[in-house]
Amino acid sequence: MEAFKVFGLQHILVMIFGLIGIFIALFISNINYRLIPKIMGTFILFIKLGELAYRHIINKEPIYNLLPLHLCNLALIIAILIMVFGIKSLFQVLYYWSIGAIFAILTPEVNAPLPNFVTISFFVTHLFILFAPLCCIFIFNLRPTKSGIWVSVLTLNIISLIVYFINNKLGTNYLYINRIPEFTSPLQYFGQWPYYLIVLEAIFLILAHLMYLPFRRRRSHYISKKW
Repeated sequence: MEAFKVFGLQHILVMIFGLIGIFIALFISNINYRLIPKIMGTFILFIKLGELAYRHIINKEPIYNLLPLHLCNLALIIAILIMVFGIKSLFQVLYYWSIGAIFAILTPEVNAPLPNFVTISFFVTHLFILFAPLCCIFIFNLRPTKSGIWVSVLTLNIISLIVYFINNKLGTNYLYINRIPEFTSPLQYFGQWPYYLIVLEAIFLILAHLMYLPFRRRRSHYISKKW
């Protein structure tokens, strides 16, 4: 079976239809903003659980390799909590962390071509990470704040410290915090451990400030009139 090709025809079509799907999902959510996001979040939860079960049972991946400790998996959990349970206080972290999903979609870590279930789940869940903050902004009227940048950075650093010790215990490399990933990655150009972590932190701060710029003149608030 031919491997999935980054920026191949399947990849390009997935990104195009994924973008269209996000706009359609936003339109549908506006019809019933209380119920539809909850249904979508619940559906995504079962998709992700199904993927993990598939990878463990069919692909024989060990459970310690399936823990939700990478940035996008953490963001996915937060997105589901917001959409399903309405935990608005998590929006700031989700918004700034969602940048990881963009890079993941552009450079997907998948091997099997479509319609492989794991590949489908990868794109669907990462697209949901992009949909959720947009839903919060355009449907629930929430807004990113400048202080939210530092909340998201501090939260990520605290989690990274915990994950570092988990990686040491399990021999894993979640968040790529313990070493440079073995696959081809831009991290290889950022120096050895721990110097590439400093570069990543700086890049995240720059991107987060750029993500805040469209909202800098607007009054930020957490409480939505709709929610």
